[in-house]
Amino acid sequence: MIEIKDIWVNVKGFSLEDISINIQNGSCHALIGPTGCGKTTLLEALIGLRKVMRGKIFLDGKDITSLPVHEREFSYVPQDLAIFPHMTVEENIFYGIKHGRVKDKKKRAEAVLELAEQLGIKNLFKRKAAGLSGGEKQRIALIRALAPGYRYLILDEPFSALHEGMRKELWFIMKDLQKIYGLTVLLVTHDLDEAFFLADSISIMLNGKIHQTGNINEVYNRPASISVAEFLGIRNLFRAKKISHQSIYCHDLNKSLNVLPEITENVKDGEAFYAGIRPEDILILTDDSTAYDNLIQGTIILLFTKIRTSTVLFKPAGSSKIIEIEVPKSKKLNLKAMQEIKVCLSRHAIFSIKDNISKAE
Repeated sequence: MIEIKDIWVNVKGFSLEDISINIQNGSCHALIGPTGCGKTTLLEALIGLRKVMRGKIFLDGKDITSLPVHEREFSYVPQDLAIFPHMTVEENIFYGIKHGRVKDKKKRAEAVLELAEQLGIKNLFKRKAAGLSGGEKQRIALIRALAPGYRYLILDEPFSALHEGMRKELWFIMKDLQKIYGLTVLLVTHDLDEAFFLADSISIMLNGKIHQTGNINEVYNRPASISVAEFLGIRNLFRAKKISHQSIYCHDLNKSLNVLPEITENVKDGEAFYAGIRPEDILILTDDSTAYDNLIQGTIILLFTKIRTSTVLFKPAGSSKIIEIEVPKSKKLNLKAMQEIKVCLSRHAIFSIKDNISKAE
């Protein structure tokens, strides 16, 4: 188990503050956030390349905060992969075994050959690394990192430079490797799809601080703050106040909405907060049924067609608020701009955020 407890790291005027993350053995934890938020700095502190000013790092209960890099037993794939271009593929992947603190080098060499066979690069052993494709270099970096046999793997945006098809192929490979070798993985990424595909739990980092940690569904469906919601791409945030334990009034929509009791359990009657809903959770109705929750009539302002979905910008009648709706391409709704439609904001999909309450009043 990796335990990061209340650590502080200072780097040229930028600091990480009170960072705490626990990563269970055998799991993958994704650290996601925008460029420059401190993700790589945290990884460098974890593996020993940055000095921790305050706090502790534990590995299976052992305090490793002050240990040098080579004694921490982390496998690490940096963002630039750090492949040695003048070496052959074989020399690259065996580098850690040859120069590292590996006890049974013969056994590890056999394991590496088996891994190279699995990942389809054994036929490249004699080629110089400089002439390889991005996907091939990615495989080499993974094998080299795993070569010493360490169970803890640290990945810093390892697939960011690859095209979508190659990224997805390597996601499946990564899943298999984790299961086969019992790896505990900390993955840094800014790609939400990547994080949700690979990770069991995630932490959202913004401006050098962890804003939310939890399992994937919890963070995705119940963001803890406006900042987290906005980072996750949720634009449907409405100023609201509690009417009852199952009812709220949204100022931005000029409408009362029915909600689940847990949405308002920590909100006092009349207290202001934000209500939110993800764009894919809004249903566009194709008939005049009144059997749905929270029906809203209005007009399609704009329609954007993408590969798999269409984004609809919807303006409720009597409101200046624009609601974003994501519609799968599989639903043949024949929508067009300026069309009058009716939508449903399901009570099961609405969440609440209590931070920045004064702004919601």
